[in-house]
Amino acid sequence: MTDQDLLRAYAESSDMDSLGTFFGRYEESLLRFSGKLLGDSDRAQDVVQETFIQVARQPRKLLGIESCHNWLLRVARNIGITQLRQDARARRHAERVAERVAERVAGRVAGEAAKAEAALSTKAERDETKHRVREVIAKLHPRHRELLMLKIEESKSYKEIAEITGLTATNVGYLLHMAMKDLERRLKPLREDLE
Repeated sequence: MTDQDLLRAYAESSDMDSLGTFFGRYEESLLRFSGKLLGDSDRAQDVVQETFIQVARQPRKLLGIESCHNWLLRVARNIGITQLRQDARARRHAERVAERVAERVAGRVAGEAAKAEAALSTKAERDETKHRVREVIAKLHPRHRELLMLKIEESKSYKEIAEITGLTATNVGYLLHMAMKDLERRLKPLREDLE
């Protein structure tokens, strides 16, 4: 059966076997292409799944297309590029937020150091401290980093963080407590250096 026959059978009578056969013809090629585009085989599977969902929703759209394979590759490419752009925006945002969090934490560390009569005296020392704090924050578990940013940078309540992340407020509180303990443990050598 041709691609058009399979798509027509699915479009007209919801024949899932025909749709499965159609998907089977292109899955490996799309996975390989998406994997190379994204550099991540797990995310490539998500792209291929989203591509096939588009076919399943509108199978008639492909009936007049000369090359289904080319159309599928174009859709997978568009989805993949959208993901890469979202990743880049998320990375830039995370870097900006991490910078602001690092500045706040560095300020707190510097405040503690001042109390211990070991205040930072030069801009270079403050910059070095910020850099070291950013490195510490970057090493935190991604979930802890996310929750700390929402709490400290975005000033969100436990309830709001729960809504954003899909966790319970109790779980948010526990994870934030663990994140702060981890951050405190990791910052201890830095505080000792400043004293």
